[in-house]
Amino acid sequence: MASSNASVTEQVAQWVVNVGYDDLPHAAIDRVPNLVLDSLGNQFAGQTVRLGRLLSEWVRTQAAAPTCTVTGASFMTSAAYATLLNGATSHALENDDIATFSSHPNSPLTASSIALGEKLGVSGRDLVLAWVVGWEVTAQTMKPLKGPRGNDLINRGWFNQGFQECLGVAALSAKLLGLDVDQTRMALGHAASAMAGMMKNRGSDTKGFTAGNAAMHGVMAGELAATGFTANPDILDGEFGVARLLGLENGDPEKMLDGLGTFDLATRGSTIRLFASCAAAHWSMDAMQKIIRRRPTDPEEIEAIEVEIPEFFTDMVPYHLPQTGLEAKYSLEYDVAALVLHGKGGIHEYTDEKVLAPQAQDLMQRVKTIPSFSGGSKSRVVLKLKSGEELEETVSVTHGTPADPLTQDEILGKFHETAGTIAGEEQRNRIIDCCARLPELADVRELTAALGLSDG
Repeated sequence: MASSNASVTEQVAQWVVNVGYDDLPHAAIDRVPNLVLDSLGNQFAGQTVRLGRLLSEWVRTQAAAPTCTVTGASFMTSAAYATLLNGATSHALENDDIATFSSHPNSPLTASSIALGEKLGVSGRDLVLAWVVGWEVTAQTMKPLKGPRGNDLINRGWFNQGFQECLGVAALSAKLLGLDVDQTRMALGHAASAMAGMMKNRGSDTKGFTAGNAAMHGVMAGELAATGFTANPDILDGEFGVARLLGLENGDPEKMLDGLGTFDLATRGSTIRLFASCAAAHWSMDAMQKIIRRRPTDPEEIEAIEVEIPEFFTDMVPYHLPQTGLEAKYSLEYDVAALVLHGKGGIHEYTDEKVLAPQAQDLMQRVKTIPSFSGGSKSRVVLKLKSGEELEETVSVTHGTPADPLTQDEILGKFHETAGTIAGEEQRNRIIDCCARLPELADVRELTAALGLSDG
């Protein structure tokens, strides 16, 4: 670690350069393979929707140097463009991880580490180290944004997926590229000017694009810094630095150093989710799923569904009568209706066809949201039947979170569902095997060789 006279940016860069694989807690190392596997599955599935198709065609026409694999596609492209595309498809279906500190770091970290790792021919051990470094920098640089009502950046309408992840990927790239402290500071400085994202783009292709865009610019930041490209060396510090601009009155850059190197991934973990929708509704969905499993219910029996959720979650699910699958991912009404109609809320339940089905449109209008001001994250769901019977469930811990993680069978089942949209069973099993052995791979190209398609 640098001296106490060093800026916060310099101290973060010093940590990035000096940390080694042997410094990583076993819990962090153990969590990376499943997170990478989850992201890869989502990359395949993301290729099947409009975002994947349109962005793939755009990237293909750029005719960039074919050095890196595009997951679920038959062409290769540059590290930056592969990161853009794979990061965006991983987030396209709102089915990726959820960090305890907010946002979805897995999509940009996996896309960037695999693309840049393939270009450089790094080992799985080096990839895991850089991946964890990227997670830690993402987590630490988000600390000044924490306010009384959660993430202040999100509360002002900015999508943090495009902000701290850009810095995290810049740190990841610096680690893979072997940059020194001054170059790492330049990479962070350049990445800071590329941060962007708006919550208003929820329900559109651009929401998923934000994850890929942040990751791409993080890779570019590292590659440019390696050439001597310059930026402000103390970008996290001062009146106009990252912490102050993004965190406003809470924006103390010193908070970024608080706990640096204690490894958030190991101590707090992350959520691998089964519901392909905004996390704000997952407490309600868990509650509804428990009710339906206990008492299977025909939609025609239902008089009303009352859903009580924390008031600060209501802005995150703004679509009350969605008309597309993407809009439905941010609709509490559809989320609970999907559990009644289909018994689950995976990627196949959020299609335009299923959202526009008359039965779904009708049932959503019988859902009433009740904002709660009692504090804490929980949801109470009351299913009122026309017979007068009422079924009720309250959930305060959602399945998939570190407090109630998915089983390994559930993780593998989810991967087969997502990757199975394109990849055959033999290909999927190769990927599972490579991810299970990720820290032992001599070259990550053993994994990337299993990610593309031979035909378009």
